[in-house]
Amino acid sequence: MVETKLNFFLIGAPKAGTTFIHERLSYHRQVFLSPLKEPNHFATDIQPHRFSTAFKANHPDDLGSYFARRPLVPRQVGFVQDPDQYAALFEEAAPEHKVVGECSTSYLWSAEAASMVAARHPEARILAVLRNPVDRLYSHWLMARKYGFTGDGLMEAVKKDRRHANPGWGCSELFVEAGLYAKQLERWYAAFPAGQIKVLLHEDLSDPDTWNGLADWLQLEGPIPAADSERVNQAGLPRWEGLNRWLTATGIKGRLSGWLPDRIKSSLRNNWYSSQGVPALDSADRRVLFGLFEEDVTALESVIGRDLGHWRP
Repeated sequence: MVETKLNFFLIGAPKAGTTFIHERLSYHRQVFLSPLKEPNHFATDIQPHRFSTAFKANHPDDLGSYFARRPLVPRQVGFVQDPDQYAALFEEAAPEHKVVGECSTSYLWSAEAASMVAARHPEARILAVLRNPVDRLYSHWLMARKYGFTGDGLMEAVKKDRRHANPGWGCSELFVEAGLYAKQLERWYAAFPAGQIKVLLHEDLSDPDTWNGLADWLQLEGPIPAADSERVNQAGLPRWEGLNRWLTATGIKGRLSGWLPDRIKSSLRNNWYSSQGVPALDSADRRVLFGLFEEDVTALESVIGRDLGHWRP
């Protein structure tokens, strides 16, 4: 099977820098990454039939039409359960590609992904990037506001999400759960030798030595090129939040995204979203939120062997 070429997984965490890493790695001539950035294939505990109405409306199940066209075009997220479709994501990988992989941010959260990946690809290298969990949560909330999945303020959105009757990937936001890294990483260390796992912090990504070390770890020839900053996720809020949430809930926004040419979508995004008025993270809220993560951060220091004192408020 073509899928046997796979030897690299970028597993998350969401809103911690995975898009930036994916962007830079994809420019290296010896790296082939799935055109569907997040296929979520090994997160078998994700159940698309349980997705929220808004999530379903904005992540339509059109994989048949996606895989019917060749070459496969870049796409952000899909939930690929069929093994033949998953293998098709890597059919363009060539002998010169020393690294062949994918980036599904659900894999760090998933209780099943580590064992599933290890069973199929025991020699794979596993890369995780972690962010101060409060900053990650805040960024996640801004994204949910931006795309119309919530209209609530930060603290109210977190309270509602923690009381969600049907928590899970695509069912709720997992504002807190996605930042509880210690137990998530322990699953991967139980499934793979420590030498096959590399953990970076979000703040490491601005250090050139991080990228040199990553290239060495992946046994790549030459440096990892710089990313196009214009394509990296940008924070912002819609100018018309009520309309934005309605377009999201009805799925109209998702359908328009599939129909409109990239040039028009880019122009609409520039006018639809604005970085003006983006609320800052209040220091008092930061302290309250960190209390939800403090025990996990202490455990994480032992798991990764790093002092995370700078994460504490």
